[in-house]
Amino acid sequence: MNSRNLTIALVALAVLLVGCSPSPADSPSLEGTQWVLVTLEGEPPLMGTAPSAEFSADQIRGSTGCNQYFGTYAVSGSDITISDVASTEMYCMDPEGVMDQEQAFLAALASAASYRLTGARLELLDATGSVILAFEPPPAVP
Repeated sequence: MNSRNLTIALVALAVLLVGCSPSPADSPSLEGTQWVLVTLEGEPPLMGTAPSAEFSADQIRGSTGCNQYFGTYAVSGSDITISDVASTEMYCMDPEGVMDQEQAFLAALASAASYRLTGARLELLDATGSVILAFEPPPAVP
């Protein structure tokens, strides 16, 4: 086999191998993933609460850990604007501090200026680039 035929055969083999290799595990995307809060301004949420977010089309909805909320969002590149957020108005007493957490969570959503997806983590950042909210998908149930 001359060197030209060998080169063509090697290129064809490389193309076939790349086409047959398994694709990397899909990372979650902003939309269509149920996100559970792991940190609010660097602190974990209160035990017994599960603040969450779910993005679809131009809508955001989820739980504050006490009440349900909903609103709208817009994305341009990595910039995000979350607005028109409203929530149900139950008063929760347990765990202690849950209503303060709710206010901080809703304020952080409203102040989000950009986002980034790193592996299975969604981070919302404020205008200074500081992470204010970090989410992950819920653990898989066996």
